[in-house]
Amino acid sequence: MIITSREWNKILELRHSSISEVSLEVDFGLRKVKVKFINGNVKIGRFILKLDTKIKDNYCYLVRNNQVLPIAFFDKNKNIFYRLIPTQDWPSLSLGSVPMHRVKNYSPLQDAQSKIRLLKPEGIVLDTCMGLGYTAILASQYARRVYTFEKDSNVIFIAKLNPISKRLFKMPNIIFKKADIFVEIDKFSSHSFHAIIHDPPTFKLAPYLYSIEFYKKLYRVLKHGGRIYHYCPLPERSKGKDFRKVLCANLRLAGFSKVIFDTNSQGFLVQK
Repeated sequence: MIITSREWNKILELRHSSISEVSLEVDFGLRKVKVKFINGNVKIGRFILKLDTKIKDNYCYLVRNNQVLPIAFFDKNKNIFYRLIPTQDWPSLSLGSVPMHRVKNYSPLQDAQSKIRLLKPEGIVLDTCMGLGYTAILASQYARRVYTFEKDSNVIFIAKLNPISKRLFKMPNIIFKKADIFVEIDKFSSHSFHAIIHDPPTFKLAPYLYSIEFYKKLYRVLKHGGRIYHYCPLPERSKGKDFRKVLCANLRLAGFSKVIFDTNSQGFLVQK
């Protein structure tokens, strides 16, 4: 079970009321559990927690064995702090201080929907960088098959804890593989995909996924007339640098004839 400060604050507000039992949404609204106040503690579903438990804002917590554990940890080998962060709807994954979804003026659900709405995926789809898998999940509602890849074991671990992401591992038309797409893409034959979702980590974390070499790989496996959605981060925009021009030029050098930037989804719609 996953809770955040939003649910915990509701519980604390009710502890002095005359209500002995209430229903509470957990797991980001996916299910409801009964909440009871017992001997100064609170029973949430089948777990009993102390009311003085500290729950911080901007963290998601796993409730297990009557304990509340933050879904956050530091990987010293990668030098990255991983954290699942709550939003107005679906949670986002933060690597260091950078959320992997747009959370300012958007939500992760709205962010993923805007990308899928622009791409209009169908047929066989490649999702190059799974993350929490939101675009793969939404694309699978329209596509015959979605192949999605993730090489970071920590990201996969968090995705398996995230109730929203669990659909990734249950839907029969989503094929997930733990692998680096830069290498794995070479195993697909030319013209394999009707559509591609390319939503890589920041340029700092994965510069090779923004390279002309990788764009040529995407070009090879995309069918003629096929489309790509390519998310475009905007680093140092405040300093007057336009990353869009660099990516647009690289995509055209790789062979793509149509490269259009979409402000709403903050990404390119690319066509072969």
